[in-house]
Amino acid sequence: MTRKWGPVAAAVAVLATGALAPGAVAAPQADDDGAGPALRAPGMYYTQTSDPVRVHLPVTIDAGDGASVRGVTLTVDASEVRGVVRLYAKRVCEEGAGYVFTCRLTSSRQRHVLTDLVVLGADKAAEPGTHGTVRLTATGPDGQRAEAETVMTAGTPELWGKKVSIKDAPAGKPVEIRGGVLNRGPIAATGFGVEVTPDSRTQLARRYRNCRYTETSPTKAYCFFDKRVEPGRAYAFDAPFVADGGTALTKGSVYVNAFAPGQDAGPYFDEAEYTVQGAGPELGLTPTEPEGFARGSSHVSIVTRQHVDLQAVAGDLRGRPGDVVELRVGLRNDGPGQVAANYLSYTVVPPEGTTLLPPEKPSPDPEADELPTWVCEPWEPGAKRYSCGSRGLGPGESDTDVLRFRIDEEKGAPGRVTAVAGDDYADRDPDKGDNVAAITVNGHTERDVRTEGNGDGKKAGPGERRETADGRRSGGIGWELAVGAGVAAALALAAVPYVVRRRRRRN
Repeated sequence: MTRKWGPVAAAVAVLATGALAPGAVAAPQADDDGAGPALRAPGMYYTQTSDPVRVHLPVTIDAGDGASVRGVTLTVDASEVRGVVRLYAKRVCEEGAGYVFTCRLTSSRQRHVLTDLVVLGADKAAEPGTHGTVRLTATGPDGQRAEAETVMTAGTPELWGKKVSIKDAPAGKPVEIRGGVLNRGPIAATGFGVEVTPDSRTQLARRYRNCRYTETSPTKAYCFFDKRVEPGRAYAFDAPFVADGGTALTKGSVYVNAFAPGQDAGPYFDEAEYTVQGAGPELGLTPTEPEGFARGSSHVSIVTRQHVDLQAVAGDLRGRPGDVVELRVGLRNDGPGQVAANYLSYTVVPPEGTTLLPPEKPSPDPEADELPTWVCEPWEPGAKRYSCGSRGLGPGESDTDVLRFRIDEEKGAPGRVTAVAGDDYADRDPDKGDNVAAITVNGHTERDVRTEGNGDGKKAGPGERRETADGRRSGGIGWELAVGAGVAAALALAAVPYVVRRRRRRN
């Protein structure tokens, strides 16, 4: 049905089966021509009979290009639903005689979503299925008018989703999601929409011509079925939605949300997003037993067999006692799977004889310069162990931070960085040998703590001289004390069996 804005004679879209406004949806509609102002309201609106939630009546007033809704008066004649639906007016709206509400708009925006006429649910005395027509009229300052209607019903279909969980899926293969709907509400649904939303790790195939898809990534789908679903009846989709996360997918999520025309589809649903029509056959419905459905079962978890290779990142602190040395530590994922952020962290144990120095804590002044980043706890120097957070890591990605250590003593056990993987990610890592990396001081390993070393992790050989951090010579034999050819020859002979033994071991 079409109405015109008085002297402007611009077409107004009156949605007979649903709304483009947030919070109310219906079957896919043809796009508006964009000319002139418009008044949009859902063609049908269901209300809850038990545990109602306060929601605003989804009405949108669009003044048209270059115009403002300021000065527009919206009249809502709800006299037919008195005793059926409870409405409440606030701020710019007020209730008048005969259950007629008046809203005087003050917004300077071109498009205004009415939030001041609130639906409190069905009247307690109303029988489920009782309905009436609410008539809306928007009048501009110069007398221009636009009209729309919405049918409000006491009670609502309650659509439950199929419980679906995909486990042990082959790595790198597309996943099939087979869902359905069950009406557990007191009244029938005249049809229903389905929105399929994957997380950022997966993509949906655009395979059904009665569905529309988003152009941007990740691809989402919206399908509408004009099948009437009576209370207690259940239907399954006759073909699957196909999600593909590629080789890197270890865990993923897809949300399948079903709703009847006039129901709240959630704050993030916008039918205008779905601009790409699918290719291929139509997605149909098959009657099924009302088993395996649950309220709030829109989440589909996906778990594949893909493995990961987490590696700790550490290194060597080079300096003398009293020096403050920076070292990059953290994690690397060598793949081929990805690891989500909420399952990943690492611990840092400073070497003995060193002190980890966190940055200064930020000033409480909100106008201070850039704040230092610190991803570890505790935020204090000298702790024996620190726990550090990490972002999610795809294959080949690293997450490291530069930490500052003060060398107090050069001798002591090395420290370490340890990768910590939650959930089942630890079991996905077949090579746990690189989950721990040592933090050494001037090359001293744990073996060097037990035996005198030369500072580079190797025991000094006969006659070998090395430079320490302070430039002194260490290791080997004091050649200035070995005077005379006899002593030198004796040393050379003594070295022969040592070299032979080493070569035999290598062979």
